[in-house]
Amino acid sequence: MNILIIGSSTGGPRVIFDIFTGIPAVPMAIVIVQHMPESTTSRFARRLAQLSSMDVIVPKGGEVLKHGSLYITPGDNHLIFKNNDTMVLEKSEKVNFVRPSVDVTMLSLSPDPRHSYYGIILSGMGSDGAQGLSYMKKIGAQVFIQDPDTCTIKSMPEAAFRLTDVDRVLSPEEIHNFIISIK
Repeated sequence: MNILIIGSSTGGPRVIFDIFTGIPAVPMAIVIVQHMPESTTSRFARRLAQLSSMDVIVPKGGEVLKHGSLYITPGDNHLIFKNNDTMVLEKSEKVNFVRPSVDVTMLSLSPDPRHSYYGIILSGMGSDGAQGLSYMKKIGAQVFIQDPDTCTIKSMPEAAFRLTDVDRVLSPEEIHNFIISIK
């Protein structure tokens, strides 16, 4: 299974909406870890469902990833993977001053020949995602960052770039095109 983890914070929702506008159901499971309060998660998910043809899901915990689905990590919860495909939610301590943390999600994956992994860090403040993206690269994932020149706040992708030999630096339009190119 193709699994894409996307992390973002400040400026991320606008970019995510741009990326997913017109996206068809693609043969991958996509997990978005957006720094946001729990109260805004359902609105965010509804908007994404209007923009794309993917099945948009806010997991409650215990769901198994499936192709063609876009999972939105609920605010104030970390999302970790059990056996690389079952989502577990936990309210453990904040990591990088945030919950959800994309580092927590990415670091919960392990090498698995059943899956092809992809990671993307978008606009945001701080360094959340830098360690996770570096780890994903080490376990064989293709990893990308949003072009900092297109970010509202560029510290998250810049931190990831400093720590990781990223495969490519992409504009939001290039990220959109990359997602629909996955077979």
